[in-house]
Amino acid sequence: MNSRRVVLVLGIVAVVGVGGFALWQIPWFRSWFLRDSENKAEMEQAGGANIKNTAPPDAATGSPRWRGATGQGVAPAGTFRTDWDKNPPKELWRVPIGGGYGSCAVVGGKLYVQDKKDNKERVACLDAETGKLVWDFAYETGRVGGGGYDIGPRATPTVAGNWVYTVGQSGKLLAIEQTPNGINVKWAHELVTEIGGPLPQWGVACSPLVYGDLVIVQPGGRGSAVVAFDKTTGNVKWKSGSHPPGYSSPIVASVGGQDTVFAFMGDALLAVRPTDGKITDTFKWATDHNGNITTPVFVSDGAGLDYVFISSAYSAGSALLRVEKSGDEIKFAKTVYQRRGRGYQNHHATSVYKDKHLFGIDGQTGGRGLKCVEFSTGKEVEDWGDVRVGQATLILAGNHLILQTASGFLMLVEANPKEYKPLGKTAKLLSGQNNWATPALVDGRIYVRDENHVVCLDVRP
Repeated sequence: MNSRRVVLVLGIVAVVGVGGFALWQIPWFRSWFLRDSENKAEMEQAGGANIKNTAPPDAATGSPRWRGATGQGVAPAGTFRTDWDKNPPKELWRVPIGGGYGSCAVVGGKLYVQDKKDNKERVACLDAETGKLVWDFAYETGRVGGGGYDIGPRATPTVAGNWVYTVGQSGKLLAIEQTPNGINVKWAHELVTEIGGPLPQWGVACSPLVYGDLVIVQPGGRGSAVVAFDKTTGNVKWKSGSHPPGYSSPIVASVGGQDTVFAFMGDALLAVRPTDGKITDTFKWATDHNGNITTPVFVSDGAGLDYVFISSAYSAGSALLRVEKSGDEIKFAKTVYQRRGRGYQNHHATSVYKDKHLFGIDGQTGGRGLKCVEFSTGKEVEDWGDVRVGQATLILAGNHLILQTASGFLMLVEANPKEYKPLGKTAKLLSGQNNWATPALVDGRIYVRDENHVVCLDVRP
């Protein structure tokens, strides 16, 4: 922090006492105080590095979890139609479901989704080609926090082989085994009442991460910020950290040949060793309402330069961290930049990385629209994007961005940092104005959901 600002704030506190503390609670004042920080040498190194795009997974991998098989919002390999202005997506089927904000997992010809109806939450499996129900499992649900939006689950199912792992809005973690004769609920845990995580203001939102023999979630709370369960028995393997929950989901990445879990909590980003749960480093990132919602974005040049990008709304901003292996621990070695307050802010939707740039939605409710941001500097590419988009979610599909707007439209845009080029927009497909799920593209079909339906759209060539 700038030393003059420290002196100024201390002076304010000395003069107005408690009023100085009250000023610190005002987002615009805190943003002004923190401002930007840059490490020029690190920015130059990041800008010159040959940071690779995340390779799309094999087509057969599908989209088995939150943000797809890679966890980076990249659709599986495969061709799809991009002439949407002349030949827009064609609706193949539309199936009624209950409420929820979670996305669909699509793998092995099946679609998995969570919803809520009549005070019961449900995990449903549909035939991905026809929309017909294959199986479902409903259970009584507990309350959501006091922030409203009590329509249903927020998380995305995670599919690993014949197993499906889900987290409900009040924190019920389920492990469901699919068999030729039906399904078996093999184990369950209550992340709030049993594990001890506090109920977030807007409900539990983390999607499960399957890593080896573990299922990893981030309930938050004293001693249970991040928790790993045996994926077959449900036994607790380890618990670590004392941080409040946010609304993010954990990812795993290899740094210097060693896997680490990055967990974005309500007040910090954690590097966690998955073998034993040890938190090897912490990067403090406090946000109003513990509103860290997006997923960390990990990118690497494959030759020793590894980075994690985080971004939050509520006047928080964004930061880029260089991570490195030190012994058997992963450390946040350098802060490349922090752009607090006025910086690029992702609210619900996580950005995607391509060609040394980040593409995503900047802003809170209402949104400042679709932006392209230099990865190494965190600065917006001028005159790129569309403020009319408002809130939206997005995935990267080849050289294109597929966006689902909160108001219920689909858009196709080239993922080209040199030019903003929209390629088409559908008629309104989804009901309401809070369509926060992320679309999935699998085998030339796009799957979206709102508070009332799952919809399948054909974009095959």
